[in-house]
Amino acid sequence: MTNLHETLHPDSEVLETSAKENVVKKTDTQLWKVFETEMMMSSWDFIIEEIKKLNPDVRIETDIDRCLIFSSVDIEKLVLPEWFYYNQKNWITNKHNTQSGIYGSVQVYPIEYYDPELI
Repeated sequence: MTNLHETLHPDSEVLETSAKENVVKKTDTQLWKVFETEMMMSSWDFIIEEIKKLNPDVRIETDIDRCLIFSSVDIEKLVLPEWFYYNQKNWITNKHNTQSGIYGSVQVYPIEYYDPELI
């Protein structure tokens, strides 16, 4: 004897399996998007360009590798991209604010230390 559910929904097991697979695929896609976003946000180029956009009146220079920032204002006065903060070591970072553990950091120095011939 079959139960009412089996009679009304004969393919329910197939549908359940398909739904679970779709959830896994969707979850994998969401995780990959988080990973891609955090990889991009953690790049020095992204961090520096965002800081420049948010601080248009501030002179900001970088070294050739773009891992150091030289700023005409104190680090505390820079407007930082969302999820970023500065720490006591004069680094701008998003460490501890990412879902994947991937983070970016750049060190900030006063503009007086900038010498394009040495960098």
